[in-house]
Amino acid sequence: MNLPEIAVILLPIASLSGYLLGRRGGEKTSGERVNLLSKQYFQGLNHLLNEEQDQAMALFERIADDDTDRFETQLALGNLFRRRGELDRAIRLHQDLSIKAMLSTEQRAIALLELGEDFVRAGLLDRAEALFDELLEIDAQSAPALEHLIGIYQQEREWLKAINAAERLQRLSAKPMGRLIAHFHCERALAMRAKPELTEAVAQELQNAFGADPLSVRVALMQAQLAKEQGKPEQAEAALRRAVELDVHFVNEAVPLTIALMAIDAPRAKAVLRDFVAVEKGAHAILALTDSLQSDALESIEAEQLLRARLATKPSPRVLLAWMRCNARQVTAIGAPGCDELEFIFAALKQTEAQKLTHRCSQCGFGTVQQHWQCPSCKTWGNTKPLVLP
Repeated sequence: MNLPEIAVILLPIASLSGYLLGRRGGEKTSGERVNLLSKQYFQGLNHLLNEEQDQAMALFERIADDDTDRFETQLALGNLFRRRGELDRAIRLHQDLSIKAMLSTEQRAIALLELGEDFVRAGLLDRAEALFDELLEIDAQSAPALEHLIGIYQQEREWLKAINAAERLQRLSAKPMGRLIAHFHCERALAMRAKPELTEAVAQELQNAFGADPLSVRVALMQAQLAKEQGKPEQAEAALRRAVELDVHFVNEAVPLTIALMAIDAPRAKAVLRDFVAVEKGAHAILALTDSLQSDALESIEAEQLLRARLATKPSPRVLLAWMRCNARQVTAIGAPGCDELEFIFAALKQTEAQKLTHRCSQCGFGTVQQHWQCPSCKTWGNTKPLVLP
């Protein structure tokens, strides 16, 4: 932690300690204690300016100890310990603070909340969960307690508990939680998919997710996948179209599902791809469509024409590679010999394309090569989207 960071953290504590404790000491000793604490306060600031963080911490801790019933000072010092990673000291201070007899109900709740955060940082999730549950029982600091519980349930993959906590937080604070609740229902649906006998339960979870967030692209894609697996092409088509209407960037994710749909209804799948070609910003749909047209001689000609037209308006290496392959197939089909040099070019272009990132989180900028509904970096939900790849 550098000097600006530690200063931002410590200066408010130093100011609070110096002012409040000095004032209180002055009331008792007519100025003698004010002078002592002011001296200690400026000594602490001097340590900070000289980047002597440990000495500054020790001094501010002694200031807090000199006034053991000053709640705000000790609370701030405990928070500082947690920020510095000194979790044992933070836990001990907040535990001692929470059992002091002179605390009000609100102060004790705040101390318990801070202690729960210490436990979370230390990985003691069971102890943290128990404290947050206690706060809910006494109806104190309920909103932040619920927020922490939602975080714990996510780590433990207790999706039903997470849903209940999020719904309760939404009722309590009027904070919209539908988007998050929809993701939790989707996670429950994913866990159930491994068991064929739970197909109806999966469908119900996805319906619950849709009820929580009708604008969820993830729900639409999962419903399309389920409909395809159940042999319901019309429902799959409707869900795929809804996903792309909600966010055209997700053509990238809808295309593989559309290709899979060809196994049960090829004409319908090709019609969907043609419509995706008209709206997509990248080249996923046109590449999938033209590839699906290669098995028929007449359709192969159409594929070459589509790729040629795209190259004229939106040239890109991927489309060029597809057009070259399409032409190579046509040459081979009429009996002309193959070309090793052309195959080398194909391989080089394909390797270049394989190295590209395909998705990025809009919250933290984390890049990846697959769709993560919860960002692996910042842990937010629904912020990772496909990139436009021409």
